[in-house]
Amino acid sequence: MRRLGDAEVREAAELLVGAREGRVALAGLPAELTPEDTADVQRIIDAVSARVGRPVRGWKSYTVYKPTQPPFYAPIYDVLPSGAEIPSDLARARLIEPEIMFRADRDLPARDAAYPIGEIMDAVTAVIGFEVIGSRYRRDATTGQGSLYGSYADHIANGGIVVGDAIPGWRDVAFEDVAVRVTEGDREIASVVGAHPFDNPFLPVVVGVNRIRRGAGVKAGDIIVTNSSTSYLQVQAGVVIRAVYAGLGEVTATIAAA
Repeated sequence: MRRLGDAEVREAAELLVGAREGRVALAGLPAELTPEDTADVQRIIDAVSARVGRPVRGWKSYTVYKPTQPPFYAPIYDVLPSGAEIPSDLARARLIEPEIMFRADRDLPARDAAYPIGEIMDAVTAVIGFEVIGSRYRRDATTGQGSLYGSYADHIANGGIVVGDAIPGWRDVAFEDVAVRVTEGDREIASVVGAHPFDNPFLPVVVGVNRIRRGAGVKAGDIIVTNSSTSYLQVQAGVVIRAVYAGLGEVTATIAAA
C-alpha cells in the first residue's frame, strides 16, 4: 500500500483549502495525491484543518470497518438550529442525513489516557440532527468524487449540521427499535426502524472521543456526529425537511435555493 509523503500531504491540503476558498475547481484529488488508507486521510484532514481558521463546533468521526484502517475524524465548523435555512453553498448537492448525534455537556480535553465508556457517557447528551453532506469537490455527490478515500480526505464530506431536540433519558432508549420517518413537505422520503450500523449510536462516540483526545480534545457544546440510519437523502430546495424519531423528538430544516 502506497503511503503519502509529507510534501504530498501538504499539496493535497493546498488543493482542498483552495477548493474551500473558491480558488480551485476540484473534481477530486490527483491520483498521486489520493490517500490509499485512513491514516493518510487523517493526515490530509489535519493539514487542511490547521489552515481553516474557524472555530470548531463539532466533530465527525468515521470508520470504514476494515482491519488495518483505523477510525478518523474531522472538525465541523457550521452548526445550525432546528428550523434553520441551510445556505446553498453548504449543500450544493442538497444531500442530508438524519441521525442521532451527541452534544458534549462538559470538556473532554486532550490527554494521553483513553476515556472510559462511563466517563464519556456522563459527559454527553443525545440530540436529533441532520448532517449536511457538503463536499468541496465540484461534482454531483450522488455519483461520487472518484476515490472513496479521496472523498473522505475532504473532511469526510461534511458541510455542517442542524441540531434539533435533545433526548432525555437517552441511556434507556432501545435505539434499534425506534422508528424514523423523514418527510419533504407532505411527502415521505424515508422510513426505517433502527437501522443504525451499531444499533446504539452512542457506541461510535466512544471511538470518536478517544481519537479526538489525541489532538484537540472535545469542548463543552461540541456536537459529535457518527452514523445515520438512512444514509443520505437528496432533497429539494425551499421545502421543509423533517425527521421524526418516534417518541424521542425531531429536527427540521430547509435548504436555501441557490
